[in-house]
Amino acid sequence: MMKFIILFFPFLLFVQPKATKAAIDKKLEKSNALLIDGHTDEMIALNLSILDDAKHINYAEGKLSAYYNLALAFSVQYRYNKSNYYLKMMEPEFKNSNAEDQEISMNILYSINYRGIKMYDEALKKLKKNLVIADNLKNDSTRHAIKAMIQVQIGRNYIEKKKYDSVIYYGNRVVDELKKSKKMDAGMNTSLKVAMLLLSEANLNKNKIDSAEFYIKTARAVPVNFGNNDFATFKLLGQICDAKKQYDSAVVDYEKAIILAKKAKNFRKLLELYGLISQSYEKTGQIDHRNKYEFQYNKLGDSLKKIDDDNLKDTVGILVEEKQKDLKDKNHFLLYIIIAGIFTTVIIFFYITRRINNKNKILNVKEVETKNLSQKLNVAFEEVIQLAKNNDPEFLTRFQEVYPEFIPKLLEIEPQLLNTELKFCALLFLNFSTKDIAAYTFVQPQSIQTRKNRLRKKLGIPSNVDIYVWMKNI
Repeated sequence: MMKFIILFFPFLLFVQPKATKAAIDKKLEKSNALLIDGHTDEMIALNLSILDDAKHINYAEGKLSAYYNLALAFSVQYRYNKSNYYLKMMEPEFKNSNAEDQEISMNILYSINYRGIKMYDEALKKLKKNLVIADNLKNDSTRHAIKAMIQVQIGRNYIEKKKYDSVIYYGNRVVDELKKSKKMDAGMNTSLKVAMLLLSEANLNKNKIDSAEFYIKTARAVPVNFGNNDFATFKLLGQICDAKKQYDSAVVDYEKAIILAKKAKNFRKLLELYGLISQSYEKTGQIDHRNKYEFQYNKLGDSLKKIDDDNLKDTVGILVEEKQKDLKDKNHFLLYIIIAGIFTTVIIFFYITRRINNKNKILNVKEVETKNLSQKLNVAFEEVIQLAKNNDPEFLTRFQEVYPEFIPKLLEIEPQLLNTELKFCALLFLNFSTKDIAAYTFVQPQSIQTRKNRLRKKLGIPSNVDIYVWMKNI
């Protein structure tokens, strides 16, 4: 048995524990703890391992979380270019995941990265897009929590832009949003505390010291522990003391904030604190201390400037890529519209052409029918005329067949008309003259004129109306 173990020992060294969703989720919990403790290098190493496992079993949520954690860790280290790289890697994974709030988290982190390199308008675009997405979240508690978090980030950008009225507006919106929630959790309390700090800072910059003090006290009363990140509270306390010309107290608060900012490795706030404490020492006349912190301010500022320049170059590249993608999508959309327009035009043209052809066919048939009818009428007319000339007894019968409406209309006017009178009216309708009628019926023209006069009286034809015209118009 021992020989067997020794034989296969080299192979056992390479056996890895099987990756499972449960194992990955457990590692992700450990990653969160590393972030809280500020161990970002360990967090990066762990999430690279998580990413490999998640890819191995094609666990979409695991990949999304690993990409996000890597982006978050690099963002905390001010390596925004690396952070944005992993955020870009997240985007294709959304189609394989049901994590509805993950896109919001991604956009918030994008906004933090943009804010870190002073691209505040780009940050605000991401955040305001997030508000639209958040409105569609079904869970009420989640929706209120995330909208509050987004509005906190919007407030932070407006602080940097020095638009303090906008900060106050969004700070109050955070409070209103959280009031809608039935229960406050740690995340909501965090948003509330940050909102109070933002309101305090905005009022301080508007020189409303009493309001600034009110909000800082309210922030400190919120039941959430910021740990090392509480440097923001002490920074504001120091600034309030400085505004009240209590410079020694301001220095004490700034020193506390500096210790916490160092532990949190928040070098940007540390830079700001070096500047603030340097100014307070100058006001107290302690030039040595002022020079000490001014030196640290300049040294740290140079380091951060180099990082900012590198990040800005890479981030601008990402923004250009995004703009090009938007332009490409718009061009595709325009192309689809053009193709759809051409296709629709072809269909309409085909439909119209077909209708025209059908109408032409109908018109051709009608023309043929009209021509045939005209020919038949001409033949019938000639036949009737010939019967009239021959004074044939069949004349009136054939006339009624060719002109079926004429005699019924006469009878409507005068029902007592005799057949001889109807025949006489038919001859007038056919435009036979007095002389012709006399010749064909073998009577004198004077008798025909007398019959016309009697007919006028019987049918009520005015003397000033041509009897032939009257007969045609009937």
